[in-house]
Amino acid sequence: MATDKSTSTSTSTPLRILIINPNSSTHMTDALKPVVEGMGLPSVEYTFFTSPTPGVPSINSPADAQRSADICYPALVPLVPHHDAFLVACYSAHPLVGLLKAECERIRGRATTTTTATRKYVTGILEASCLVSVNLVGSSSGGGSTGNGSGGGSNYSNNNNNGFGIVSTGKIWESALQVAVQEFLGIPDSNAKANANDNKKKLERFYGCETTGLNATELHALPAEQVGRKMMEATKRLLRRGAITTTTETETVGRGGIATNTDLTSSPSTTYNYSSRVKAICLGCAGMVGLESAVRTACIEELGVEAGNAVSIVDGVRAGVGVLYALARCGF
Repeated sequence: MATDKSTSTSTSTPLRILIINPNSSTHMTDALKPVVEGMGLPSVEYTFFTSPTPGVPSINSPADAQRSADICYPALVPLVPHHDAFLVACYSAHPLVGLLKAECERIRGRATTTTTATRKYVTGILEASCLVSVNLVGSSSGGGSTGNGSGGGSNYSNNNNNGFGIVSTGKIWESALQVAVQEFLGIPDSNAKANANDNKKKLERFYGCETTGLNATELHALPAEQVGRKMMEATKRLLRRGAITTTTETETVGRGGIATNTDLTSSPSTTYNYSSRVKAICLGCAGMVGLESAVRTACIEELGVEAGNAVSIVDGVRAGVGVLYALARCGF
């Protein structure tokens, strides 16, 4: 187990956030530090926790997540009274989130009339990235009309089917994260997870998960070119899950704008202009820190410059710190 501290300066009492890496890779913990410190939030003290050893070197399945929780939790319990907020930096429905929330509530419940126990906050990077993405991707289901005074103008609800997706590591996460997001967002359709590519059954906001085939350790150990290529391939597959194709009787559109796919069974003059309802992409592993550029390049290659740059890329670690900071500072 290892912990390190850093503090941003301000006159107010620092918010003490514990960043938890539940695997045993100190290299991965070190990669998180510039990400959170670079956010520039005022008056925050970050402590970085790495799993005790021997631990799980790379969390490659829900079973690994459970095992890492069993290893880390006993070492984390003594740290809970000394921190205000906790971020579990593993992109999964990690058991530590629930365990730490329960411990925080126990501490609060033990407070007496002579002692105070301030509320503490816990989130995982999966949960935080979902919250941020849902906010980014579009309007509420009710929609609304443009201010043209007619009441029959363009309706904002045309982006109701805009959504987000995840680029993650090993293939096991495709189904595991589908279920995790479904449960977190409270989506009742239990059959949707098996039909992520069926537009009739697809979750309205979530377009599923595509994977690179690499584990968290390989993201940093393998050659950058290979990792970047895998990230780009997964990103393009994810964008195609939300594909919108419209038939036009025109010449083929060039790659300077929207990418095009031509149906070889149609006449040569028929072009399918491709855009995507996937408007936000979550980096589905804490080890993907620094790989945003590969995702952005894939978006531009697939959708064109304007549409590709409009896709939001959500780093779960930054999202998690932001959510915790907002909750604590606003006193929710």
